[in-house]
Formats: sequence, structure tokens, C-alpha cells
Amino acid sequence: MNEPLSYKEAVKRSHKEAFYTLVAAVFLCVFFWGAVFFTMNSEWTFWGLPLWFWLSCVGGYVLSVIAVWVLVKGFFRNFSLSVKKENKKP
Repeated sequence: MNEPLSYKEAVKRSHKEAFYTLVAAVFLCVFFWGAVFFTMNSEWTFWGLPLWFWLSCVGGYVLSVIAVWVLVKGFFRNFSLSVKKENKKP
């Protein structure tokens, strides 16, 4: 693990990771509801279940696992939550 970050750096990094997580969550929500809305009138079925179910539930699950993997491997960084003290001049 790296040397502890300053409070300001730790908050900045946490906000960046939270933003990327929010973007992924919004994308997955749009995918889920888009799959339901755009395929609800489809006649295709698989194992007796409609296409919208397969795209939104099963496809959404697979897509969310991929999104979490990308977030963890690409955007999240390992850093200590203990904050080093900043020396401020009075």
C-alpha cells in the first residue's frame, strides 16, 4: 500500500471513484429499462421467457458484472484511509 494521502487528495480520489460508479449505475439502469421498453412487444421467446426478460435481467446481470470488473481494474486505486497530517502555517 502506498504512503497515506492528504485529506484533500483522499477526498478527491473518493469523489472520482464515486462519480465513475454513478456513471456505471446510470448506464446499467438505462440499459435495463431500454431493453424492457424497446423489446416488450417482441414475439421472440427462449425457454418460454420473453426477449425483454433475457436482455434486461440476464444481460443486465452480465453487463453489471463486466462494469464492476472494469471499475475495479481500471478506475479504483488502492489507497490508505488513514490520512497524513497536513502542516499548516498559522
